[in-house]
Amino acid sequence: MNNLNRLFQFASNMVVQGPLYAIANARIHSPIPLEAAENWKFWNDQKSSWFESLVRAYPPSSRRKAYLDSMLAQDHANGIEAHYDISNEFYGLFLDTKYRFYTCAEFLSDTETLEEAQENKAKYLLSLLNISGSEKILDLGCGWGAMLRYLQDAGHWGELTGFTLSKEQLTYAREKLGLNVSLTNFITAPFENALYDRILSIGALEHVRPKELQQLYQKIYDALAPQGLAVHQFFSFEREPYPASAILLQLFFPGSLLVIHRHHIEAAESVGFRITHDSIHDYKPTIRAWYERLVENQARALELVGLEIYNRYMTFFPVAWLFFVQKEAELHRIVMEKSSH
Repeated sequence: MNNLNRLFQFASNMVVQGPLYAIANARIHSPIPLEAAENWKFWNDQKSSWFESLVRAYPPSSRRKAYLDSMLAQDHANGIEAHYDISNEFYGLFLDTKYRFYTCAEFLSDTETLEEAQENKAKYLLSLLNISGSEKILDLGCGWGAMLRYLQDAGHWGELTGFTLSKEQLTYAREKLGLNVSLTNFITAPFENALYDRILSIGALEHVRPKELQQLYQKIYDALAPQGLAVHQFFSFEREPYPASAILLQLFFPGSLLVIHRHHIEAAESVGFRITHDSIHDYKPTIRAWYERLVENQARALELVGLEIYNRYMTFFPVAWLFFVQKEAELHRIVMEKSSH
């Protein structure tokens, strides 16, 4: 993209999607790799009050809603493929080396490695699942099979099934790990082979659109055995349903829109779930660890995916960090219990 085209694109993005989107997209299309320290500082240094007011107010909420509604008209698979079907080896450059969790870890100290923190998270979720080892478990949006593999390593012998919409993840989980994973849209497809004792999701409910939420929770409830548990880790909006940041996030997850957290709770309870656990956790250390690993592996990343995708992830991580610093969203771990009837 030459300078004139970049300028035209920037102006067009400013008018339609607003300054946050325009700035991020311009940096993604930088003709050179983004410099690590400058890039992190650019997004996370304090800005003037007038600029902060501008980026929160423009585009106005009615136009934000119209734009986001148009993005939500596309098939779920398009957005998943755009973000995940890049290169398994590329993701291996910055994710933990043992399990490949692309979800919030649990750092218990500043000295822990990403690998240790991801195992802490998996152990935490294992405790929430409250299993003996024989349970039939379904993992929605299972990624590279990280939690399924962790369950196997922990000695689980019951039936394990995973759904993903990423062809790259499917290949990895099936061929490299030998897991029972299928290319299934858990939002729209029926859950075959029910009843399950546990239904799990880690970083998948972020892709469930507001209008789909109650129907999904009903489907999860119906697919669980009596007294079954649904255990979910996801981040959700805390305040407004169509913030300016939701438009910015379309650069990274096209067709996805977070739901306000209380709407998750209301939808789950309306279909019969009892919420027995809801805790908030800090995503920021995980994001920073991924960023630093990507920077360390810049040369190989550029070989694998090229300049634009490298700069896209270099932009995504500090933007995501800022998203949580400003508490537009929080990362929750939730247990939902089905009644015994």
